[in-house]
Amino acid sequence: MYSHSKMEKFVGTGLLMGIIILLQLFASGLRIGPVPISLVLIPIVVGAVLYGPAIGAFLGGVFGLIVIIMIVVGMDPASMLMMQFNAVGTVITCMVKGILAGLVSGLVYKMFAKTKKKKTGYVLASACAPIMNTGFYVLMVITIFKGLMENAYKIQGIGAVFATIMAMIATNFIAEVATTVIIAPIVIVAVKKAMGARKVG
Repeated sequence: MYSHSKMEKFVGTGLLMGIIILLQLFASGLRIGPVPISLVLIPIVVGAVLYGPAIGAFLGGVFGLIVIIMIVVGMDPASMLMMQFNAVGTVITCMVKGILAGLVSGLVYKMFAKTKKKKTGYVLASACAPIMNTGFYVLMVITIFKGLMENAYKIQGIGAVFATIMAMIATNFIAEVATTVIIAPIVIVAVKKAMGARKVG
């Protein structure tokens, strides 16, 4: 792991935090055809790889907080139903899925940071973010929000709820994994090259 100054880390984290806020507020409706694409996981992965799991978790938490604010002010009507059904569960879902996305990405890359397979680490770390983000969301839907799903879609049982939610998010999840795995490693490599001799990982 290459060293870098606290100021460099502070500025870099602040820049990534600003990008997360902008992407979530202004690019959350981005679509490829009918499929909505979330780009906000990319700066989370970049931060996790460049600055470690703790920064990744922090950036994921920022993402979760912005999502909560958007729900509260009415910018996310679908999630508003979740908030009305179980406010605490919604807050936990938003925060934990984002934090896990950054934390696990950073931990996975850390296993490759001192090896010759850093680029493999970039790809695996990038894949972990959408997997953790979506995985925890699905877990919460089939447990905490099971009743909401059953009432909304007139179904019964965890199996039916799981099948329904997967049918709803499958295409989005695949697109999210693809975009994150393709774009995040490119950004990481570009940032490291731009930093020249002062490499960070």
